[in-house]
Amino acid sequence: MVPKVQSQQEHEGCSGKIPIQKSKWSHFHTKQASIIGLRNVINLQCLNDHNSYLENFLRRLVREVVESKIQDYQFPRPRINNQASISGTKLFQLCFINKLPDRIFSLSNIIAEDKSPLQIALFDVSTKSIVKNGPLSSIKIEICALNGDFGSSEDWTEDEFNANILKEREGKGPLVNGDRFITLENGVGCITKMTLTDNSRWLRSRKFRLGAKVVQSSSIGTNIKEGRSEAFMVKDYRGESYKKHYPPSLHDDVWRLEKISKGGKIHRRLALDGIHTVKDFLQLYTVNESLLLEMQKFGKFSKKSWVAITTHAKTCVIDDSNLYIYQTEEPPIVLVFNSIYNLVEVTFDGQNYFSPETLTPNDKIVVELVKQHAYKNVNKNLKSIDETSLNCVRPSAFLRASQSDAPDQVKFSTAENICKYNFLAIPFTALKTFMFLMYVTISFRSRPISPVLLFMLNSSLL
Repeated sequence: MVPKVQSQQEHEGCSGKIPIQKSKWSHFHTKQASIIGLRNVINLQCLNDHNSYLENFLRRLVREVVESKIQDYQFPRPRINNQASISGTKLFQLCFINKLPDRIFSLSNIIAEDKSPLQIALFDVSTKSIVKNGPLSSIKIEICALNGDFGSSEDWTEDEFNANILKEREGKGPLVNGDRFITLENGVGCITKMTLTDNSRWLRSRKFRLGAKVVQSSSIGTNIKEGRSEAFMVKDYRGESYKKHYPPSLHDDVWRLEKISKGGKIHRRLALDGIHTVKDFLQLYTVNESLLLEMQKFGKFSKKSWVAITTHAKTCVIDDSNLYIYQTEEPPIVLVFNSIYNLVEVTFDGQNYFSPETLTPNDKIVVELVKQHAYKNVNKNLKSIDETSLNCVRPSAFLRASQSDAPDQVKFSTAENICKYNFLAIPFTALKTFMFLMYVTISFRSRPISPVLLFMLNSSLL
């Protein structure tokens, strides 16, 4: 007789079904349990991170609320009457009188765009005039930093203003240092010392504004609207040492000019040729611009960049009294140059000084020849003299605006002196010689030149 278990197995084999092994089922359940356990660990870790974030958020929120309440207790805000609050009418408003620069540096003293101290005034909205008398003319105000996005519209509430007051970033010191609280005098307050300790890159607008609000009011029910400045960018103080100057000064380093970076390729090449300041740059630019553009100084340099450098350099204010003179003994022509070697005055007799623009065309040719000869070696040819010393040797009627008194005689006298004192003893190039002969021919057009004089001229030239 066949056992029952054996017949059952034979029946299952004949049916074609694959028997399920118990060992595989146990392996599957173990793997699934491991996945569920790992998922629980991950969820628990996420919950812990969430709790940590929530804890930090609540701590920061509580700290801000407590600080706000303490500030309100120490510096109570003025109470605004209900009628003014409902209608939105503002009887007075704080305004920044002068404009801030578009860009300032952190830790640097904040001043107005015109280099004057920053000023804030209380205006009467109805008359648009400064409140110079009464209790309000001497109220105390607080200066704060605002988000650059705030104030695009003039219509804001006190709550909106306070909500846009910036706090320092976590781990940093107070955002505003200096004269945070000032008292108005005759309706005007002056900020003499104030700095921002952080840059504005962390804001979406990348800009700050300064705000002004009343700390305490001497008149109950007075409604004074807060003031805000224009938006400005604050850069890190470490970049201040690299900023360009507008306009540059003569004694500024040459890298203060546009397109010349400090320690860059152009800066190093200029330094090798003794060009360290803006004054050095302008002197060489005046004397020989082509020399300044030689390949050994700038290498591959675009014309656009060169124009930017020279344009910026030309805005430099010539504010020193250093002058240079170059003179010839025969005839006594004296050229006066400023500190960057630009020709400013000319005299043919040591008494009458003329501006180069007022000279006759013939005299301009002679002056140009003498000037180019002086430029050949400025260190040797030009002698330094201050303006005070030059004024001592000038007559009272120096630098006439025009040659109104007998210009023909001046022209004749100049040409005559050139021939008489053998002015051509100065070594000239062949081109200058040709230009001089043309000048003599034009000057003596009304008088024939004798062959003897012409022979003397040619001998002097040779």
